[in-house]
Amino acid sequence: MRKQYVTRTLVGAMVTLSLSGMLTGCNKAVSEPSEPLIKPVKLLAVSDLVAPDSDAFLARIDATQRAQLSFQVGGEVETLFVRMGQAVKRGDVLATLDPTDLQLALDASQARYALAKTQWERAKSLYRKKLISTDSYDQQETHYKAALANLEQAKTDLSYTEIHAPFDGVVSYTYVKPHQVVGEKQEILNLIDNTTLDVSFTLPVTYAESVSLVALKNAEMWVSMDSDPSKRIKGSFKEISTQPNVDTNSYEAIVTITRPSDRNFLTGMTGQVYVAKQMVSDAIMLPSGAWVNRQADQGQVWIMDSDTQQVNKVTLSLNTSGGVESGLDDNDYVVIAGVERLVEGQVVKAWVREEGI
Repeated sequence: MRKQYVTRTLVGAMVTLSLSGMLTGCNKAVSEPSEPLIKPVKLLAVSDLVAPDSDAFLARIDATQRAQLSFQVGGEVETLFVRMGQAVKRGDVLATLDPTDLQLALDASQARYALAKTQWERAKSLYRKKLISTDSYDQQETHYKAALANLEQAKTDLSYTEIHAPFDGVVSYTYVKPHQVVGEKQEILNLIDNTTLDVSFTLPVTYAESVSLVALKNAEMWVSMDSDPSKRIKGSFKEISTQPNVDTNSYEAIVTITRPSDRNFLTGMTGQVYVAKQMVSDAIMLPSGAWVNRQADQGQVWIMDSDTQQVNKVTLSLNTSGGVESGLDDNDYVVIAGVERLVEGQVVKAWVREEGI
């Protein structure tokens, strides 16, 4: 009897352990969470669909007002009062010539003038008394007038020994040094007004043909420099060439800007001119595969949350042409394929075309 009891006890224990193991396995299978299915989908960034509000053209800075200054007479440069980059005011003396030779010429002209005037006064008195001929009187008058003209020229030449600033501006370049001998009308320095600047750019013939001259003149324009592309500088249309450049097949146009007080723009700097488009629609056109359902004035699409990668169904307002007027943000990603197989809150990832497919 004892032996049979032990045998039954062992068999029962084995059955109990077996059932326990099965139950444990079942509990483990139920308690372990399964990995969520991440579905690859085709996505389209809304920012890629937003039409730009302007057209951009390469541009170059130039001074609206500039002057190449020189002496009207030759001589030795006595003083150069300015340096490159120096700001000056209208009327400031910028450079002078040594006046010694011109002063001597003026003194000689004054002496000749005084002699000619005395001789002419005497000739007039004698002529009234009929003591000299008309020819003699005319010769004395001619000598007097020539001496007077020479005197005035000598005075003018002496005044040319100074170069004055014709407007407020900045000295952009100097070509000579003090005590250097220069010729008549030889370039001495350049002066520019850098408060108002011309920005030249080229318009392709195709673009110029697509807009009217009136629309171009009235269009909103702004300039951004390569050194700070994020900052807009308001511009106003100035002029455009009437004949295209045969080499570039484009027209040259100019926009005028006022230099910001915190910026230093110099001739030759580059940037871009932006011309606002006249007819820009805010509506966005989505591909047909993006729509879960669509009616005349609204439709639904799946939007992926870039943080959680979950999709959410969003209702969009449409215009009469089927363009999206509201409901989308520039940072949104729209599912554009396989929308019928998605469910709310499903985790997705961007589908990437495999190599060779």
